[in-house]
Amino acid sequence: MLKNNHPTPLYRQLTEVLHRQIEQGLYKTGRPIPSERILCQTYKISRITVRQALSDMINEGTLLRKQGKGTFVAERKVNQGLVRLVNFARTVLDLGMKPSTKVLGNEVLPADIQLAKVLDIPVTSQIMKLSLLGMGDKEPLVLYESYFPISLGQRMTREAIKREKEGLPFSTYDLYGESSGIFPTRASQTLEAMTADTPLASLLHVRKGSAVLMMTSVFLTSDQRPLEFRKAMYRGDRYKFHITRELS
Repeated sequence: MLKNNHPTPLYRQLTEVLHRQIEQGLYKTGRPIPSERILCQTYKISRITVRQALSDMINEGTLLRKQGKGTFVAERKVNQGLVRLVNFARTVLDLGMKPSTKVLGNEVLPADIQLAKVLDIPVTSQIMKLSLLGMGDKEPLVLYESYFPISLGQRMTREAIKREKEGLPFSTYDLYGESSGIFPTRASQTLEAMTADTPLASLLHVRKGSAVLMMTSVFLTSDQRPLEFRKAMYRGDRYKFHITRELS
């Protein structure tokens, strides 16, 4: 039961109880939680207190309100930090899902002016495009589209195909290091919101127009040589990003 004389407000106590019950599996993903009336009766608290607790949990993404149907346990989101790069497998495992990666394709393309500038190669050069689909429990979570100078791209593609055959989860970030003999030291990144067009929606198993978070990255060596330009398109309903910033 909740405690009236406790320093923690009643609505906070209720959110803690509901979080614990969800973690223990009492209320499962996609299933409804008890109604406001039942929560009021069960914990002997006011409807205002219940609504405050549920509102906080909806805002944080734990619960989802469906008009005329009730309040449901939302699918958990991958909570990824922006300060340090973490590999794909680790973020999905932390969500309690089994990670896997599918190589969607690879192709040699002529470098356009923008990509040639980003990769610091001549406009007449060829580049390698490598497309990967990152999944959790076989559900699509993120689409990676990477562009490399041709020589590096061929090595990365061979390693990607090898890892897929071995059933190993990965993103291009995991292909660096000993397998490629190249060690990036920095990544310049930009995060922006977009909506899924028909091809992207089909790949990510979402509706056309659904929210997508796109992270563009340029991986660099210690001497600032560009290695890769990557676009990662994350499902907006399954990912959120966080960062702690110092105040001046």
